[in-house]
Amino acid sequence: MSKGWKSSLATILKESNGIKEGGTVASAATQDKRADILYQGFTQLGELGYKMDNVESFRGKHMEVLASSWEKSGLATSTIQDRISTFRTFAEWIGKEGMIMSSDKYVSEGAASRTSINTQDKSWEAKNLDVAQKIAEVKAIDPRVALQLELQHAFGLRVRESLELRPHLADKVTYLAVNVGTKGGRDRTVPIDTQAKRELLDRAKTFAEKNSSTSDQTKTLAQVKGHYYNVMRQAGITKKQAGITSHGLRHGEANDKYKAITGVDSPVRGGGKVDKELDNHARLVIAEELGHSRENITTHYLGR
Repeated sequence: MSKGWKSSLATILKESNGIKEGGTVASAATQDKRADILYQGFTQLGELGYKMDNVESFRGKHMEVLASSWEKSGLATSTIQDRISTFRTFAEWIGKEGMIMSSDKYVSEGAASRTSINTQDKSWEAKNLDVAQKIAEVKAIDPRVALQLELQHAFGLRVRESLELRPHLADKVTYLAVNVGTKGGRDRTVPIDTQAKRELLDRAKTFAEKNSSTSDQTKTLAQVKGHYYNVMRQAGITKKQAGITSHGLRHGEANDKYKAITGVDSPVRGGGKVDKELDNHARLVIAEELGHSRENITTHYLGR
């Protein structure tokens, strides 16, 4: 690999490595770890015969080559997943968000089956927080951000999905088409199966022009995300302040959906025994509605 790639990587790290996804400053340890993984990865690509003068030439095929090499060398699955996560962040830095898919797309089925089983309910309800009241507090700061939290709570959306949702286009009458800002570019549908969801989606349209998202169209996505997380800090919705994040709304929706389907609380909420086929059915439904490709990912939300 020619020397040029090192210069281009150094420039990108200088511009982007100091910021975490939430808009906060990344620690020195995080920055060093990212840099080490990226320099090692691009060096390894050169050794494998994939030469480039500029790291912005990085493609999905390069991720496949690296992941395969790491697995063959005997690296732990958790280590491979961590490295892929770093390269996914790097892809976002160079304007190729969504190019790097979830780690199970790059490692063998046996390795990818590794998952952690959650033993603690991470929903807001588990912290004895009144979701409606907390969102009302956010509404006093910024009604638009409050709406985006409501969308996350009702439809199990990720933060970015709620920020980029185009309600006029996504509304398919009986279901919501989630196809912008999704993780790994994986589209999905979520039922509009209650009057509350219908009313929420209709209200979301008042925050957006016909073809635009729920976010302020005068701001870039980076600015929108920065503002969103700033509001979260103002409202005390952080792990440090209240032991929660807005991601906990997805956990709440997943657990509520599980009980709606099975009639029993999820394992992480202390629920009793559920018929194996019904449990599997519920998990598959939840995995699809949350935008995951594997049933065992639900253990992160529901336990086992």
